[in-house]
Amino acid sequence: MKSNFKSNLMQQDHTVVLAIFNDVVEANMAREKLRASGIDSFLENENVMGLNPLGGVELKIFSKDKEAAEKILTE
Repeated sequence: MKSNFKSNLMQQDHTVVLAIFNDVVEANMAREKLRASGIDSFLENENVMGLNPLGGVELKIFSKDKEAAEKILTE
């Protein structure tokens, strides 16, 4: 029973990249859309856009919210 609790807790704490944006404004708009729907998210690499031309701004969420977040962003 303990292992199930630990497994559930780890799944909730695990973050995944939901989307990668080339534009910080677009990334923030997506983040706000998720926030308005009650899904916690955060941006990574938003301050290094000019330093890494191959990367982008990563929108990250908790893995437990992935299915709902994908649905929200496609609406």
